[in-house]
Amino acid sequence: MKIVLAFIKKEFLQIAKDPSSLIIAFILPLVLLYIYTFGINLDDVNIRLGIKNDDAAPETALLVESFGQNKYISSVVYDDKDAMYQDIVRSRIKGALIIPNDFSQKLASGQTAAVLLITDGAEINQVSYTQNYVTAIVSKWLANSRYKESVVPAGVAVQQQYRYNQEVNGVWTLVPSSLAVTMTLIGILLTALVVAREWERGTMEALLSTHIKPIHIVIGKYVPYFALGMASLAFNVLIMIFVLDIPFRGSYTALFGVSALFLFSCLGIGLIISSALKNQLLASMASLVAGFLPALMLSGLIFPIKSMPLFFQYLTLLLPPRYYVSFIKSEFLSGTPAAVLLSDALYLLVLGMLFATLVYRKTSRRLNA
Repeated sequence: MKIVLAFIKKEFLQIAKDPSSLIIAFILPLVLLYIYTFGINLDDVNIRLGIKNDDAAPETALLVESFGQNKYISSVVYDDKDAMYQDIVRSRIKGALIIPNDFSQKLASGQTAAVLLITDGAEINQVSYTQNYVTAIVSKWLANSRYKESVVPAGVAVQQQYRYNQEVNGVWTLVPSSLAVTMTLIGILLTALVVAREWERGTMEALLSTHIKPIHIVIGKYVPYFALGMASLAFNVLIMIFVLDIPFRGSYTALFGVSALFLFSCLGIGLIISSALKNQLLASMASLVAGFLPALMLSGLIFPIKSMPLFFQYLTLLLPPRYYVSFIKSEFLSGTPAAVLLSDALYLLVLGMLFATLVYRKTSRRLNA
C-alpha cells in the first residue's frame, strides 16, 4: 500500500508541475463548451426565404407578413420571379415560395389550394427545415383566417407538447450531450499523452527497472487522472448550470456515478494507446481516431444509431460514448429512468473492466520483457 500511495503522490506532483494536464482538464473543456454553445446549431434558424405573391387578396398579404414575424425565417419579397430564381442559383436565398393568383379564390370555394415551394437542394437537412417551417407558418395562418371554415378538417388532430424543453432550445440537448465528447478526449488524452511523454523521456524504463509490480503502475496511473477527470467533470457541470443556464432535473449522484464509470473506461483506452505507441504525436493522433471521432459520429450525439449501417450499429456496442450519450441527454432535462440508468451503468462498468484488464496484461508483459 505504501508503494501505491508513493506512486500516486508522484503522479500528482507530476500533474502539478506539468501544465499540459491542467490545460487538457480545464482549458480544453472551456473551448469545446464555447464551440458547442455558440458555434454549432442543429436547429437551422434564420433561413433566408424569397416570397413571390401573385394573389391580390388582403389575406395573402397577411400570410406574407407572418413569414417576416417568424424567428426561423428571414423573408425577402420579390416582384420579379426570374430574379428570385437567380438568387436561389447564386445561394443568396435558400428557398422560394410562390403564391398563385387563384390561391385565395380556391380556398374560399373549398377547393384544394397549393403554393409552390422551391428549395436549394445543396444541403439536404436545410431542405427539410425549410419545408417544415413553411408548412407550420401556412397552417397557423390558415387556422386564424376566414378560410378555416371552408377547409375540411383532418381526421386526426395532432397537438405537439414539449414537456421538458418547452423553448425547443437545441443548446439544452446538444451541450449536455457534448460532455461525452469532452470527457472522452480528457480521459484518453490525459493518460495517452502523459504516459507517452514518459516513454519518450526514459522515465518509464527507469520505473520498470525497479521492483514495482504491474498492479502498482495500473492503480498509480488510474487514480490521479481519474481524480483530475472528475474535477474537470464538476467544472463542466458548474459552467453548464450556472453560466450557460442549462436546466438540470436529474440526480447529481447518478450523474457523477455514471460519469465515473465512463471516465474509468476512457482512461483505460488512453492507457492502452500509450502502451502501444510511445510517441506523443502518434498517441495524440490515435486518441483522436479512437476517441473524438467515435464519440462525435458513432455515439448517437448527432446521427441516430438506428439509421447507421448494421456494421456500425454493432461497432457502437463497444464504444463507451454510446451509453453515456443516451444517459446524459435525459439526465439534464428530465432525469434518467432507473432501467436506462442501470443498463448504461452496467455496460460502462463491463467496458471499463475489460479495458483495465487489457492495460494490466500489457503492462505485465512489458515488465517481464
